[in-house]
Amino acid sequence: MSMLCNLWTDFQDWISHDWSDVTFYVVMSILAIIGLLALGSFVKGSYNKEGKVKWLKLVGSVICLAIVAVLCVAKFA
Repeated sequence: MSMLCNLWTDFQDWISHDWSDVTFYVVMSILAIIGLLALGSFVKGSYNKEGKVKWLKLVGSVICLAIVAVLCVAKFA
């Protein structure tokens, strides 16, 4: 458990101190835009007349938005 806490602390320090604010916001913006575009594409594709749901787009969107959430917690918490 201690090793896991140390890993999180090292990750927080890396995001908070080693990344500049510009780098952080550029990475956050790119990941958020990709996640939202994938989510929009999934929703649009779900209402398609073919009836094929593209689950990979939803999974990709959730992963991108989860990375955004983890980076925000690491930077601001």
